[in-house]
Amino acid sequence: MIWNGEHGLVTTATLGRVEAGPKGRRAWLEEPFDMVGPFDLDALEAHGRIAFAACIVMSRQRWQDDQVELRRGSLNMRRAAQQRMNEEFSRFSSRQRGRQPVDEQQHREALDLPTQGKLERREVNAAFRRLAQKAHPDAGGNHEQFVRISKARQVLLASIS
Repeated sequence: MIWNGEHGLVTTATLGRVEAGPKGRRAWLEEPFDMVGPFDLDALEAHGRIAFAACIVMSRQRWQDDQVELRRGSLNMRRAAQQRMNEEFSRFSSRQRGRQPVDEQQHREALDLPTQGKLERREVNAAFRRLAQKAHPDAGGNHEQFVRISKARQVLLASIS
């Protein structure tokens, strides 16, 4: 049996290749679990179960004996993970709610856009392109002015989204 406690899954697997060596017997499981191995077959037989990566490989008898405990532990792990995820979401959400509304007026003025009314993306981009042709430092414009209109475009596009 293979038990993945993180996901709460149990699967039946068949013992595959076994190699005897100076340190004991090493084994692998059959396909499709042949990536599980090598593990110490002597330890599995002696203890009924061994840990392998995120799983536990165990005998049927050991699974029958331990399944209640293993399932309870798995449930606790999943609940703890859900709690951590909820806390992260709560922190993220509170940061989002804590955002201050953007005062668009100065940004609209920087792009020579109307100070009232709804803006569209194409309108903001067109105004930026028109001003950027004059303000870009490579075209003989002022770097500070170009930075100002770039920031205005960025802020207005973010508020439209």
